[in-house]
Amino acid sequence: MTVTEFLKDKVPFLSGLSEVEAAELAGSAEQVTFKAGKTVIMQGVTIDGLHVIASGQVSVWIKAQGKPAAEVAKLGPGDVFGERSIIEFGVAGATIKAVEETLVFIIGQDAFLKMIEGHPARKEFFLAQIAERRKPLTKNPAPAAPPQTPPK
Repeated sequence: MTVTEFLKDKVPFLSGLSEVEAAELAGSAEQVTFKAGKTVIMQGVTIDGLHVIASGQVSVWIKAQGKPAAEVAKLGPGDVFGERSIIEFGVAGATIKAVEETLVFIIGQDAFLKMIEGHPARKEFFLAQIAERRKPLTKNPAPAAPPQTPPK
């Protein structure tokens, strides 16, 4: 399977891309492998691209002010992260760590933003997905066990 096919067919966040759009994103993608335990993104830093997991798994950690970091999600092949930071021109809202060796396609911010320029419906689709991902975080249920600290 090519990177273009993977982005078009296996990444729900990018559903609806044309073959040309998927090929353009694939052409701009950098392929980076992270070893288990390696930090992919640190909370609070600027994101330089949309991160798409091709293989492996990452854990998502959030540290609220005055509280220890807590793992809030695990992501695997076809999942993305960094999208909110790109669309909203913000910084990473979480620390992302590789659980196992993980291959990530990093689609440059410029290529991603170019793809949504002039497509208000697509931008709204992405914003709706971002809002949906935030819902579990805003409920902030009490953890069953004390939160863990992120692996080093």
